[in-house]
Amino acid sequence: MERKEFLSLLGGGAATLFAVGCLGSCSKSESEDPQPGNANPGTGGSVKKDFTLNLASTANNLLKTPGNALISNGVIVAYTTDAAYVAVSSTCTHEGGIIGYDASGKRFNCPNHGSNFNQSGTVINGPATKALKQYKTTLTGDNLRVYED
Repeated sequence: MERKEFLSLLGGGAATLFAVGCLGSCSKSESEDPQPGNANPGTGGSVKKDFTLNLASTANNLLKTPGNALISNGVIVAYTTDAAYVAVSSTCTHEGGIIGYDASGKRFNCPNHGSNFNQSGTVINGPATKALKQYKTTLTGDNLRVYED
């Protein structure tokens, strides 16, 4: 074997190993938490979500107009056309796609495979079979608290 052949084979083998390693680390595990930061290290439990959105802030003020929604802390918060705030997990229970809000249909939807959920997170149609986690909301002045018990 000539030196040129040897180096070519060595480089190809290394590239293959590198690609396999990258693909393996990029794949998504079924047990992986689709919302990083929820795990409570050392306890095996989860950290409850509890955050506040200041609606006077430019980043959040679109939630003052019915029909709009935004995603924060792994939660999609929508101001419905019925003038109520609803909040559910922003991650589809089917394959982890990011959920959107359809104000005219009064539902959350996943653009990846067409799953739809009502405003409380219950599955309307699949392929998802599990409801989205629902969160409570409380509005005090311009502060919208999103939390779970």
